[in-house]
Amino acid sequence: MWAEPYSPYCFDGFFMSEACSFPIPPDLQIIHSPIYTNNVTEIDCTYIFNKDQHERAIPAFRFEEFNFTTSQVSLKGTTKDGPYNKNDPPMDFFLKDSPMSIEVKMTPPTTEYYRLEFSLVDSACSYYKQLTAQDTEFMFHSPPEVLNNGSIITECRWVFEHTDHTKILGLDLFKHHFDNPLDIVSVNDGASELSSPLLQVTTSNVNSTQRQIIRATGPYLWVAFKPKTYASYFSANVTVHGQGGHFKGNGTISMTPTTGNDTVFLLEVDEGKTVLLNFTSSNFEFPATLSIYDDFDQSNLLTNLHGKVWYPVLSKSSKMMIIASGFSKGQFTATFSGVTPGCLHMNTISIDNYVLSGNCNNTCMWVIPPRDIPGSDLLLNLQYLHLSKGDQISIFKMDDSKTPLGEVHSNVTHVPQLVFPANVGALVEINRAACEKESEDVVVVGHSSYLPACGQNLSLSSLAEFQVTSPMYPDTYPILASCSWQLNIAKGNLIHLAFDSMKLAPNHCVKVTHPSDNKTISFDGSKMPGDLLLPGNSVIEFDSANCQGSKLASALESAEGFVLNGTVADCGDSLSGKTSSEFSIIPNKTLCIWKVSVPETEDNANDIVNIISYSVSKKDEIGNYELLVYDGDSVREPRIVNDTKSEIWSRTNNLIFIYKRIDATKPSTILTVKYTTVGCNSTNQCANKICLHPDWRCNGINECGDFTDERNCESVPIPPKQEKGGYSATAFWICIILMLALGALLGVGIPYGYQKFKNGRYHRFDDLSAIH
Repeated sequence: MWAEPYSPYCFDGFFMSEACSFPIPPDLQIIHSPIYTNNVTEIDCTYIFNKDQHERAIPAFRFEEFNFTTSQVSLKGTTKDGPYNKNDPPMDFFLKDSPMSIEVKMTPPTTEYYRLEFSLVDSACSYYKQLTAQDTEFMFHSPPEVLNNGSIITECRWVFEHTDHTKILGLDLFKHHFDNPLDIVSVNDGASELSSPLLQVTTSNVNSTQRQIIRATGPYLWVAFKPKTYASYFSANVTVHGQGGHFKGNGTISMTPTTGNDTVFLLEVDEGKTVLLNFTSSNFEFPATLSIYDDFDQSNLLTNLHGKVWYPVLSKSSKMMIIASGFSKGQFTATFSGVTPGCLHMNTISIDNYVLSGNCNNTCMWVIPPRDIPGSDLLLNLQYLHLSKGDQISIFKMDDSKTPLGEVHSNVTHVPQLVFPANVGALVEINRAACEKESEDVVVVGHSSYLPACGQNLSLSSLAEFQVTSPMYPDTYPILASCSWQLNIAKGNLIHLAFDSMKLAPNHCVKVTHPSDNKTISFDGSKMPGDLLLPGNSVIEFDSANCQGSKLASALESAEGFVLNGTVADCGDSLSGKTSSEFSIIPNKTLCIWKVSVPETEDNANDIVNIISYSVSKKDEIGNYELLVYDGDSVREPRIVNDTKSEIWSRTNNLIFIYKRIDATKPSTILTVKYTTVGCNSTNQCANKICLHPDWRCNGINECGDFTDERNCESVPIPPKQEKGGYSATAFWICIILMLALGALLGVGIPYGYQKFKNGRYHRFDDLSAIH
């Protein structure tokens, strides 16, 4: 038996056995298997420790090495009493009842051995805690400062185990204070100091670790607190979970319906690699949500997932955290592994880039996950392509159906920008073929960003002017856009729409819908449409995804887009289908617009073309108005400026009348417009099929546009035909001679003039020198 001080605490211990008859030094920290001689046939050792009642220190033991099979070790008076077996998980144990004993029985000769280490810990805060089914959490902490009474505790150590070994233990570090730079908290995944470390908290990382989520791989957790001053303290909560946990290397994780707290999966792979998560099955709808983070805290969100997830998710570092919340219904199964960064990339910020080089005979992916950014669209730009023979890029929507959007092959060097709803996301898959020579040449450069979603809800007052354009106009528009503009106006008003430009790629279109009759007009291509007068609220839509509703992926083509100008009038109408009618200005209206259309032809067999004859009458001579008349179906067409005649003919079968009251505070003249249809047969048409008005004949004005109206006239000469282009030889030589003469004159005159100027300047400088 021996008793020596062990600074700052001490304990008593002795052994009993012939084979264990050797002295134990006072600074003992390790006990090895007993050493025996050849004539020893049995070893029976008992190590006994007595706690000093005046000291708080107690020993904490652990078997650093242990390979007993037939030999026996029994513990008594410890937190792990009974036989200690080779297959038991490593576990630290403490003195529970003094004296405690460790009995060792061996039968030489044998190769079995053990190595027992121990250290001193504070009995006021060190213990083994077994959690049961009734425990959902357990709080523990270091001794209060008043108990320390100015002394420094050696170490606080806790070992936790759940009786149900299917449970997962977690740790919440909710309160701690480090008064010394050397203070440290250690958390291990297991029940021993030798278990794999999960976390170390020091003064250098104390702030970041407060946000870190900790999970063990199973039902054990080991925690140690080593302060250097009595003023330091530590508090934490052990939590119990039915699913989730800490997973390392590679493997499979799964989630089934559960209630209660969120379930956390911590995935960790080798340093230098990133975590690749692939879902093999998934079926969970909102509110069930998977929130995926880079590293083990919630400061770097990668994505939020719902529904059927088929695409890979990639971390930026060697750690990934998955928090499953709201999983009262739904499930998923996924595999994870470590991959080398570069070939696989997933966006984690609003503006990100992707650069791919090399990776021959490989499939690489650029994942742009769904993001909850209300009112925003994802803009995808493949800025640079240099594909080799056999390479292929496939672009998908990250929806439940994995909708294919298009393919890019080696003969393509440019792809228009693509736009997606931000909450859908996109996947770019690059299949690299065998390279002719392995090189690091850049193959793909991509850029992604977020921009405000196209479309708007417009509340328009009377007389308001507005403009609707394709996204990113005047640049080419992105494909896959789906935009909607809701035009809201007051009752009694109407909307005048006029295309200023339009050039759309195949299968892209602009649609205008009248909600009152649910009638939709669609425009595509590059032919400019006529103006529209829309009563009541209307909707304008632009579709650069699949306007025709084809089930096949559209070609990745774009164009310049469109510009649509709009005005809100307080009166007017679209008059069509009648061969004659009339309309009048409504008193006290400021802006009125009418579109008059008559049938284009009456009788195709006789080649009769219809135009409009109209007249304007005034009720008074107040004035204060302006009447604009456009000869065609759009305000892009020429205006009719000669309105002094009692009867005016159009050139087309459409007219647009725009009435404006100049001073809105004063009354204006009330006008009445009467119109009728005029049919022109072939004898009364210009050569270009324009109806020939009788007043046009032989008036010296080319009103047909092709001089048809000025031919066969006696009093007015017919304008001569234009000569073919060319030049006069005489004029040519005269110009050459004049240019040569001018060149000679300048060649002599300029040097002479310059010399005179220079000499004059020097003369003045000489004069200045003389003064000095």
